Amino acid sequence: MDQVKSATEQQTMLHILVTGANSGLGFSICCRLADEFLSSHPESESLTIIFTTRSARKAQDTIHRLEAHLQSTSPSTSAAARVHFVSESVDLGDLRSSTLSPRLDSIVLNAGLGGWSGINWPRAIWDVCTDLLHSVTWPSYKLAPTGVLTGKQTKTEEEPALGAVFCANVFGHYMLAHNVAPLLKRARTNGPGRVVWVSSLEATWNFFNVDDIQGLRTDAPYESSKALTDILALTSNLPSTVPWSVDSFLQSETELDTHAVHTDAPDATPRMYLSHPGICATSIIPLVLPLAWAMVAAFWAARMLGSPWHTLSTYLGACAPVFLALASQADLEAAEEPYHRAGGGGRAKWGSSCGRLGIESAVSTEVDGWGHGGVVGAPVVEADRLRRRKRGAKDLTKEKREEFEELGRQCWKQMEELRIQWDEILDQAEARS
Repeated sequence: MDQVKSATEQQTMLHILVTGANSGLGFSICCRLADEFLSSHPESESLTIIFTTRSARKAQDTIHRLEAHLQSTSPSTSAAARVHFVSESVDLGDLRSSTLSPRLDSIVLNAGLGGWSGINWPRAIWDVCTDLLHSVTWPSYKLAPTGVLTGKQTKTEEEPALGAVFCANVFGHYMLAHNVAPLLKRARTNGPGRVVWVSSLEATWNFFNVDDIQGLRTDAPYESSKALTDILALTSNLPSTVPWSVDSFLQSETELDTHAVHTDAPDATPRMYLSHPGICATSIIPLVLPLAWAMVAAFWAARMLGSPWHTLSTYLGACAPVFLALASQADLEAAEEPYHRAGGGGRAKWGSSCGRLGIESAVSTEVDGWGHGGVVGAPVVEADRLRRRKRGAKDLTKEKREEFEELGRQCWKQMEELRIQWDEILDQAEARS
């Protein structure tokens, strides 16, 4: 990796990290980052995509496939010289592996674990046959065990429990983002460094319990973890959460961070953004081939019936996270400006959307307790008002917004306490080894 950096240091302008990139959405995010960078940035700029996998074999295979994609979409030698792929080995279920040291402009936190054990087939068949559009957008027939833990992180007997899905989807990313915050503070090319969380449409408030933040007592740990992701990202810049989100989480005691604090401008604080890929046809739930094709057919039917979220392909699903990672700061601020202008607005949840013809775009997504961009009342953007809503969705009230903010404060406080606890556990384990 050092050789790659030294050879390209002069021309490389952007460094973007993508977790979980060996297949599915993560791989497509890398492909789309390369494609959109080459089509939107001048030839004087170049891009280094740093992707994470859990093994050297997967890393080499991923590099070969990414280079083949780049060759097929941009066959010129100048394009190949402007985009570089670098692999890092990170297992988000192993907190000790979350140590990276490149320069970074954005990180896309995509890797994750579904944690499902199967499907309630009678209910699934009934729901799809009687209520197709809703059932393939917000399904209620996936089955998951409760209380699944990660493998032990240390050899300490009294090590506290750590939920497997929670760690893979939220806490592993949380620790990683904290560790690389000093590098994000050095971002200059595209504005302040960015932490782009990848969530899900299934991240609804009713799946989350702040007293069970790791989702160990719920039979919907995936949905709980994604709801927590939404809460953390959307409240990250609120005055009530800043003592934990900015003053603690985005700070570090490393020598690199000490340098950054003294040399960086006040606006160098990394920004957090929230995305989701819509509904993609992936193998996150393994299905035999006939059932996989049936799933694709159901998703396509939902799109034809007017669903704005059935992107089907992971490349289309990568639209929103790539937009947040690659767009200029001016473009991001312009996209969120209507919500701020309305008064009291904040971060929006940006989702990959497409119409019947498969033309994709990144659009605001309604969130329970937060609405569109945290604006109380009816949506202020016409496109948000016209987009099909989840059944039973109601306009955001002042009371619900206040509840969401308080939930964010509690979540940030608990997450920082948990991070500090695990930092101490891992430091002690390393000292004993």
